[in-house]
Amino acid sequence: MKTGILLTTVCAMATAGTLSTVARPQGPRPGDGDQRPKATAPQQGGDDSRETLSEASRDSDAIRKQLMITDLRVVEDPVRTNPRSGDRAVWTFKHLMEQMAGDQDPAEFVMRWLNLWEEEQEINGSISPERPAIRERIINPWLHASGGKRLDLAKAPFKLLAIVNRMDLRVHVDEQVLTGGEGRFVFGVLAPDGTALLPEAGPAPGGMTVIFEYELPATDMRQLGEWARLWKELERFPLDSPNYNHHLERITRRFTETGSAPSKPNGSALNQLRSNDIALAQPWELREFVIDGESGLLQQNTVALTPDKITLNGTPEFAAFINEHGADLAAGTAELDPAFFAASAMAGPFLLTDFPDWESRTFTTNVLFDPFYDVPWSAEGIDNNDVRHAFALNTCNGCHRAETGTGFLQIGFPSENDLPKTLKHPAALAGFLTGIEVPDPVEPDTIRTFGDLERRLTDFNVLTASFGNDGRGRGPRGAHIPRFVH
Repeated sequence: MKTGILLTTVCAMATAGTLSTVARPQGPRPGDGDQRPKATAPQQGGDDSRETLSEASRDSDAIRKQLMITDLRVVEDPVRTNPRSGDRAVWTFKHLMEQMAGDQDPAEFVMRWLNLWEEEQEINGSISPERPAIRERIINPWLHASGGKRLDLAKAPFKLLAIVNRMDLRVHVDEQVLTGGEGRFVFGVLAPDGTALLPEAGPAPGGMTVIFEYELPATDMRQLGEWARLWKELERFPLDSPNYNHHLERITRRFTETGSAPSKPNGSALNQLRSNDIALAQPWELREFVIDGESGLLQQNTVALTPDKITLNGTPEFAAFINEHGADLAAGTAELDPAFFAASAMAGPFLLTDFPDWESRTFTTNVLFDPFYDVPWSAEGIDNNDVRHAFALNTCNGCHRAETGTGFLQIGFPSENDLPKTLKHPAALAGFLTGIEVPDPVEPDTIRTFGDLERRLTDFNVLTASFGNDGRGRGPRGAHIPRFVH
């Protein structure tokens, strides 16, 4: 039976809200470091020699400096994260929105974006329900702090948590380069008193984050090598050095400033802006926004690589899709037809009644706390659970939930903080990033092992080595075509 869900065996790359396709190359793919972690047996023992500890320390230092930057001396830089610093406040929500807005009034640009939560959004035939609590919890307090008439972006209730290098999302086939990957800013949303906006329910220390995901524009190996060299050079500077923040600013300005991508809407290099929240309603929900090419405003888009879980999960159609395309899914060579992408991704905790005709669904249910369940992607009749896992891991609501043992946020507020004064500690990172072993949510005897930051570091080291010590060498060959966007 043909399910109609699969488009073709292609690589799909989301760029400025559109999904383009690139045919997969045949044969070996040297340098293709884009594999998701696989299920493995737990590691035995471990070498505790000084050499191994030294290597682990170097890896940790490289991750903190070059890939996942959460050090408070960066994310609480007294100038760059202070919206009253004028043109130097380059790591603030205010500055990023001003650069993104193009010819739009930045305050109106942001307000129109926030208004999208107040009405039901229908995208791709899928419904994203309204979350009107955004008016009471975010918009009205912000307006009140701004004087009541228009948003003062200097009072934006968004706290920088991390700056992230995602060159592992680059796309190149031999010498042809489509993109250099992404650079990201992760913000946590604040309550009116400057503390973390709390979730509607549950123990999370913060209930909403927003992620700005920018393209690192590159069309040839020289430009790709320049991005790699710039990020790599961060290792030269101590994190407590002004030179570190200065060099990082040089990098981020290259992809955040107006005109960074002249061919894109508003001249912005933004690929997409994502939100993760349970502060406005239950359950946890992920949304994705892009800049509309005609209006120049942010508009809600489908969520990448994620079908509508509410309508598809636990159905015969889902089981048939997994079985029919098992080989391609397991190999990472299958992509969904974009027509099946959802308007938003619900991630739980769920009431069973959240699913229409739930009594006829055959998904797995794992009790969280009465009456709420975790409901992983699953259905009766799936032949191979590893294929199910491969599919689920590439969805937003699979990666942010039981498939990786994540409560929801991959990057969030630290559980112990001194807000509104300071975060006190670096952002909390999920085990999927730092390293974790978790039972499979459908077959718990299978243990899944993750450590995505180590994977990204290995990939980045291979990339930079291909350009030589001076960063101007030949670069990688073969193909690097990511199969995920998270």
